[in-house]
Amino acid sequence: MVKNYLIGRAELLAEPVAAPPMKPTKSHPYTVDEAKSRLAPQLARVVTAMADKRVVAPDGVHVARFALHPAYIAKSYYPTNLLRQTGLEAVGSRDRPIRPEAHTTKNWEEKNFTTSEIFVAGTLASFRQFSELLAADSGVPDALEEIREIEEISYFEASQKVRSGTSLRRSYELVLHLPSARLAPHNRTGFLQFAEQVGVMVEESLAIEVRGLWFLPAMGSEEAVQRLAQYSTVRVVRPMPELSLAPIVRGQALPSKAVLPRTAVVDPSVRVAILDGGLPADHALGSWLESYRTMNSGAANSAVYEEHGLAVASAFLFGAMRPGVQPSLPPAKISAIRVLDADSNKQDPFELYRTLGHVEEVLLSRTYDYINLSLGPALPVEDEDVHAWTSLIDDLLSDGETLLTVAVGNNGEMDAGSGNARIQVPSDAVNAVAIGSSSSQGDSWARASYSATGPGRSPGRVKPDVVAFGGDGNEPFHHVSDGKDPVLLPSAGTSLAAPLALRQAVGVRALLGQQLSPLAVRALLLHAADAGVHPKREVGWGRLPREADDIVSVGNGMARIVYQGELRPGKYLRAQLPIPLRGFQGKVEVRATFCFASPVDTQSPDVYTRAGLEVVFRPDIKRFDKGAKTPRSRTFFSPAAYTDEAALRNDAGKWETVLQGQDRMNGSTLGEPVFDIHYNARDQGDQSRETDPLKYALVITMEAPKMVNLHQEILAAYPGLLVAIEPDIELDIPAS
Repeated sequence: MVKNYLIGRAELLAEPVAAPPMKPTKSHPYTVDEAKSRLAPQLARVVTAMADKRVVAPDGVHVARFALHPAYIAKSYYPTNLLRQTGLEAVGSRDRPIRPEAHTTKNWEEKNFTTSEIFVAGTLASFRQFSELLAADSGVPDALEEIREIEEISYFEASQKVRSGTSLRRSYELVLHLPSARLAPHNRTGFLQFAEQVGVMVEESLAIEVRGLWFLPAMGSEEAVQRLAQYSTVRVVRPMPELSLAPIVRGQALPSKAVLPRTAVVDPSVRVAILDGGLPADHALGSWLESYRTMNSGAANSAVYEEHGLAVASAFLFGAMRPGVQPSLPPAKISAIRVLDADSNKQDPFELYRTLGHVEEVLLSRTYDYINLSLGPALPVEDEDVHAWTSLIDDLLSDGETLLTVAVGNNGEMDAGSGNARIQVPSDAVNAVAIGSSSSQGDSWARASYSATGPGRSPGRVKPDVVAFGGDGNEPFHHVSDGKDPVLLPSAGTSLAAPLALRQAVGVRALLGQQLSPLAVRALLLHAADAGVHPKREVGWGRLPREADDIVSVGNGMARIVYQGELRPGKYLRAQLPIPLRGFQGKVEVRATFCFASPVDTQSPDVYTRAGLEVVFRPDIKRFDKGAKTPRSRTFFSPAAYTDEAALRNDAGKWETVLQGQDRMNGSTLGEPVFDIHYNARDQGDQSRETDPLKYALVITMEAPKMVNLHQEILAAYPGLLVAIEPDIELDIPAS
């Protein structure tokens, strides 16, 4: 079959355009006076609770919960002026279901609504003054008209902060809100003093701070940590999860000597790190080992973790091996970094935080472009809160310069109804690529039964991102054993699927060179995945192709185009789809995948990503509906233009870091097709002052069966502009 490789530099076809004309109107469910009378008794009860309850309030600061009316969850309606005028401060938010007393939509009584619940910090005096203003007979000042946006005000009870579950080791994770130093300068010191007073030992040296939240590991009795929740700025108290990393061994097989490739790699310039349990002293990977590093040099090795690290390294270097068959060359050398050791294996109650500190150090070094992480907390993701692992990893990957693959976990056979089969932390990270396992390398594949299922949190709903072969009882994943003359060992697990997916990513980079950024490689992986008949909650965007060539090349009648550009906050960019000189003939299918990395707001899971794209597909910018001021659009990624924020949020489109869609139409419909892209920036759900550009990658595949030479015709239409990104080496890196 003819291989038509990527067409690159398509970002040169994109140009800024003016914002489309808009006439926003807003109907309000309550008048200001109605809102005043509704909220006055609610706030009075909150003030009474703050004054009466046994609360430890640093600098006199308390925290209340302000639930927005679901009609006001768009960033343009964030109650900024209300908070400023009352001396209060938002310290985070989360999703919650709500039944409003009134709404502006039709048949609202029959609908379910989700809204943002804002955690609001302030002194008792500020809350009391606000309460007195609402209770007064006089009208509300114009500056406080945003009270109509609030549906409910309630107190943040200590009991609402404590998560259920037991801790066999009496170890817990504590999460603290961090109001501004102006408002609560003694918040941290006061908390540590109160923890000591109630008998909770907090390991401050291992604390992690990520964008407004302070994550701390601690030990104490269940009664003591519940008392600690009385500290006003505590957000969450939950049992400390254990570490999860082991592949599942499925049956036995007769030992077979491992046949290794030549002692070379495809591209020695690519920097790859395997963060795991290290390698045994006696192994056969030396020829492909760039470096070996122990993050805790004072700790001894752990044979259990070394075995896991060797299996993961083998999966990246050699893929899923077959008895008697020599694998293809590894795409690159690896740096094996030991982040788990014998100290971790002693059931250290704080091992998760020590390990996370090692991961943080590696990511902060900016030394590696491609990283695999097949370990993490044995904790299914939750919608209400973001874990320290996820928060920190997302924050450090927000520049889009590193591609990190993460195993989703082997808990897929647990109870789905309770959420215990859901993907594990940190595979809910929106800036990482979460990898699940497929059961087979053949055509009759499915999600491996042990592979954790989605969905992820919103945003980040489509998780796992993709699946790769991870083996099962009928078709195990073979990897090398220890020893200089290793044999093959049969195993299975997402711990093996994740490095296999990274092998594909690095294979693409090695094949086509530095013309592709890690962000573009990520977009290509997701774009090339095929879900078949399987649901997204099991396989995400689908299973990765077995060969890197199938990710970056297409056959006759097809063209695959890649855009690598930047977007400015609040601005519009028009990305032209390339068209042949003679136009399109016959039926044309267009598939597109947008991908970007986003800064995150850890303290606000409901508005977690600080960047979002609204993308409108216009098949022909010269065609207008009667009386319209913008070219005719066609649904591609998301709801129709100007849909309200609640629908966009429920559609999981506007604030996702991956958008994928496709459409099939007559070639005559595609006159001058474009994607109009609007970059939205927000800050904790409010308007953002962000000015830095956002890097994006867009991959488009166009298929026109009647145009056999579509790839060549597109290149001919843009001489000196678009280029074919072709390999200058012979490479075959199968996924097995």
